[in-house]
Amino acid sequence: MNKIVLLTTLTVAILSAQTGEELFSNYCAHCHTSVLGINESGGEITKIYAAPYAKDVVKKLKSETANEAEFTAFIKSYINDPDKRKSLYGKKAIKDFGLMPSLKGTMNDAEIAKLSHYLYTTYDSKNKKQIKTTTKMPKHIDPREKIFTKNCAKCHATVIGIDESNGDTTNIYAAPYAKDVIKKLKSETANKAEFIAFIKSYINNPDKRKSLYGKKAIKDFGLMPSLKGALTDKEIKDLANYLYEKYN
Repeated sequence: MNKIVLLTTLTVAILSAQTGEELFSNYCAHCHTSVLGINESGGEITKIYAAPYAKDVVKKLKSETANEAEFTAFIKSYINDPDKRKSLYGKKAIKDFGLMPSLKGTMNDAEIAKLSHYLYTTYDSKNKKQIKTTTKMPKHIDPREKIFTKNCAKCHATVIGIDESNGDTTNIYAAPYAKDVIKKLKSETANKAEFIAFIKSYINNPDKRKSLYGKKAIKDFGLMPSLKGALTDKEIKDLANYLYEKYN
């Protein structure tokens, strides 16, 4: 019995000894700072997280609370009882990320206060030198790129994961990477006119017999859905011209 009491006391002491930074790393960082992928579309490079990025959350919560006491009260309330009505980001964030699971019981009041104090006083300044999550948008975006971004980028340019096996780090996409597709299609068409004709045909009527990558790609990614009606002939031509020129 004495051993059990001693072990429990030691466990509590170890937990209580954790710094605010350690508490953040143990309970928050996995969703709020770990990059799941990279979105390369739309003229910007954006990191993808499992939940709103921690630095942005801290900044937003500071702007919506009057002082550290209010900041800490919100953190405590939300950690123990997440609720969509309390969300700082509204319905869209909940739709995109889901509602945060409750952490009730994982930290005591003192630990939550320590975590909150770290976020309020130290976290922001400690991470000022980190790499920006987005690059600046160029002053002018080719309107044809917007067609690509809207209709193609989600599958062909957005990283949905990272494969770190065999000593290599490889981006994982929902479909063959756009740059590779264009390079392959150029090698299999004699000129720009043939290139454009293939794009138009495949967009309107995807068919496994037309696939540039064969059965394996269809097995891995599935057959691309038809975009017939989603784009006009002019938009398809503009898109094809843009792709041909971009990866020339």
